[in-house]
Amino acid sequence: MGVFVAPGIASVDPGDPNPHLIDWTVVDAFRGTAGNDIPLREGQTDCKSPECNPPVDGFGRRHILEHGVVPDHEDIQKTIGTEGFCIPAPDNRVICTNTDASLVVVYVTHNDPRSGDGRPFGIITAYYFLPCFQAADCTGPEQPHKVDTALTYTGADRAVNGSPAVLSAKLTNNFGTPIDGRAVRFALGTGATQQTCTGTTTASGTATCTIDSVDQPQGTSNAVPVAVTFSGDDDYNPSSAVAELGLTSPTKLDYTGVTHLANGTPAQLAAKLPDFHGDAVPGHSVHFTLGTGDDQQTCTGTTSDAGIATCTVASVDQPLTDSATVPLRASFAGNAGYLASDTSVQLKLQYATGRAYGISAHIDLIGVPLLEIDPQPDTGTVRTADATTTATPCSAEYDSVLLSVQKLCPKVTTTLAPGKVTAASTVAQARIGLPGVPVIEVSGLTATSSSQCGKATGSTRLTLKIAGVPVTVSGDPNTEIRLVGGGRLIVNEQLPSTGADAGLEVNGVHLVLPADGGEVVLASTDSAMHNCGD
Repeated sequence: MGVFVAPGIASVDPGDPNPHLIDWTVVDAFRGTAGNDIPLREGQTDCKSPECNPPVDGFGRRHILEHGVVPDHEDIQKTIGTEGFCIPAPDNRVICTNTDASLVVVYVTHNDPRSGDGRPFGIITAYYFLPCFQAADCTGPEQPHKVDTALTYTGADRAVNGSPAVLSAKLTNNFGTPIDGRAVRFALGTGATQQTCTGTTTASGTATCTIDSVDQPQGTSNAVPVAVTFSGDDDYNPSSAVAELGLTSPTKLDYTGVTHLANGTPAQLAAKLPDFHGDAVPGHSVHFTLGTGDDQQTCTGTTSDAGIATCTVASVDQPLTDSATVPLRASFAGNAGYLASDTSVQLKLQYATGRAYGISAHIDLIGVPLLEIDPQPDTGTVRTADATTTATPCSAEYDSVLLSVQKLCPKVTTTLAPGKVTAASTVAQARIGLPGVPVIEVSGLTATSSSQCGKATGSTRLTLKIAGVPVTVSGDPNTEIRLVGGGRLIVNEQLPSTGADAGLEVNGVHLVLPADGGEVVLASTDSAMHNCGD
């Protein structure tokens, strides 16, 4: 017996229903009726129960030896080389029956790329059979029959809701050889939410199709089944396979907590975590970060059945920026079932502004400047989100022929929880003696402006004389006294602050000269609160 040897290749193919190794070594070679190459390979042993259920045949010399002996070379050659002994069967198989020698040989003509030698698959089996004398007991020679197939899922191992999923499977015959040109159906999920697509096998036996947008219930297992089916045809028996893909859903975190903050007070932060359908994702942690850098304050909440996570920063402590906002970031880290998501917003920080000064004056006489006093002593504009007190020194006195004042003290104080700002200015003594205006004397002057979210109040206390005559002042806001010569004296002048949620400007005494001759202000205060919220 002649032996033709090619390099042996032992391999296991995931699409092969027989798990035993294949040895592609050619141990003998024959010629068909057309002179075509028909090798006998070492092959593959059978897989028997219970390892394979149902059992799976091997091929080649190993398979033949498990069922008997390898027929003589001459008998095999005569059987496969004689016209009329052989008939075609499905899957490029040929069944040859030699009744003279009582021999059956089955071989495959096409090349299996796994062999690596470019030669045909070759002989599957060869066996002698006993002559049959009673028709009732005769099975007859082997007849063409449908070939068994096997499907193996080879596609993606994970699917993401709302995204495409590429599914694929390999279809092989009972020897693991790829089968091309066959339709394979894929079904992702079960029941009413099942999604399907169909692919056609290529020369490698692989069928691929795409679910354009996965839409499967997340459930608690974080997985979705995929069923693969080949329905069979005239040549091949049906087969199927199942697999389980990990399932992940996108999420979209939306901030739903407070929009305004106040230092020194608690802040309840909240966010809603829905999936890609907008359904709540309960029982998951959401982390909140208020502020940045060294000023960060954090807390963590767990989503409720409604998908809302809440947590509280016990006492807000954030710096006041030019925009009076504080960045807030909420983040969900994601897990096996849900993709991570986050959101960022700017929260408004409550703050106070205030100012106080003792005196200011601007006097002209027929276009000639007589007196120009910038605000003094002056706290300047205070803008803060913290508890503060100004430390502006008092002025002992200001003395001129037209105007003299003593002991001027301004101060602005802010407090937290609740936020409040108070501006106060005091003038112990003041005497105003301007041309065309009666002499005005003020003592014990105190002006106060106080604001907190929701209200602003102001007051003025003083003792007043005009032209040496005591004047009783009611304390009502904006009390106006007409002066001889056309001037006006406004006591406890109160003006609303612009651009604030609550605020008030209070001038203790405001002298307005006739004919645009100028003005004098004693004890001016201003307080306001901003970003109070709803």
